[in-house]
Amino acid sequence: MSIWKKARKVLLEWTQMVVFSITLAVLINLFLFQPVRVEGQSMQPTLQDRDFVILSRIGKTLNWDLEYGDIVVIDRRTERKRTILDDIQDLALFNRMESRHLLIKRVIGLPGDTLEIREDGVYRNGDLLEEPYLLENNMYGSEQRFLVPEDHVFVLGDNRNNSMDSRVIGFIPMDNIKGTMVLDVSELLR
Repeated sequence: MSIWKKARKVLLEWTQMVVFSITLAVLINLFLFQPVRVEGQSMQPTLQDRDFVILSRIGKTLNWDLEYGDIVVIDRRTERKRTILDDIQDLALFNRMESRHLLIKRVIGLPGDTLEIREDGVYRNGDLLEEPYLLENNMYGSEQRFLVPEDHVFVLGDNRNNSMDSRVIGFIPMDNIKGTMVLDVSELLR
């Protein structure tokens, strides 16, 4: 076997390995787990600006139900339905980690819930929520009431006085939820 044939064979093997590795990484990011960087201060004190978190996409892939208190990454462009192309474009391989249309928030209301924001806190279906994760207990602004529609959720940031959330952008369609946070990598490094 000539040196050129050997070199070509090695090059072909390396190319196949790289293509396989990239394909595997994309599939893992699309359907299982995805790293995401927190941008901004709306989830303080739970998450800090520039923290890295691991997002589970398994629940979205298998259509599992969300739970109260889940921290989720949402696409705030609620006027449009997300597609697999959006998910591919959001991958760090094709885009910088921070994306201005993606927000990280906490699920406060599920379909059918009535939420009331009052001076002393948030009430869900008439019960005051215990929220030990909040940066500040008081929220500035007027009292509001929301009825969460079917196939939507209501989300709030933990830093309520500095958060673009459902009070501003409205209810979040289930299709606009990218996944649920399962690990704060930055917490492990602190």
